[in-house]
Amino acid sequence: MRIRTVAQPDYGSNVVDVVKRIVREEGLFSLFKAVPLFCAKEIPFAMGKFTVFDLSTKYLYEQFPTAREDIQLSLLISLAGGTIGGLVAAVVSNPGDATISELKKAKSDMGPLEAGQLLVERGGPAALFTGLPLRMVFYPLVVSLQFLIYDSVRLALGVGSDDLKLYLDVLGGALRDTGAGTL
Repeated sequence: MRIRTVAQPDYGSNVVDVVKRIVREEGLFSLFKAVPLFCAKEIPFAMGKFTVFDLSTKYLYEQFPTAREDIQLSLLISLAGGTIGGLVAAVVSNPGDATISELKKAKSDMGPLEAGQLLVERGGPAALFTGLPLRMVFYPLVVSLQFLIYDSVRLALGVGSDDLKLYLDVLGGALRDTGAGTL
């Protein structure tokens, strides 16, 4: 809906009008046809964000071991790891973002694969990275703030990574003992 209102500002006067018109002209299913594509975008985004954050903060803590005892340095490492994770997440999720944008701009019942193929036919593989410079500014900012807030709360509550691991180990053991962890 958002992309349709951006691509075609006169499509409806508000969100409700846009939804009604889409359903009337394209059917209810058309509101959900991009869900697999959103998953194809969000899964690489999350994997890139978390993996690179973990690897980069581990590396930074190895280089600056005193940061483990200094809250300000620890938060700075979280900020740096989040920034690097956000950059990688922007790159790996951009093809999905560009394809979703193309899919929603289309005035046909084109599917996600056709939208991706159309992008590549018109602009080559580089078309899958349309909008990347802006995403490389926005995503690192958002992701670094997410990790900074997460680590700030975790540190304020006195919860360490060992505490989280212990909790998950105990929870996993309890689920295994009760049989709740099996299908």
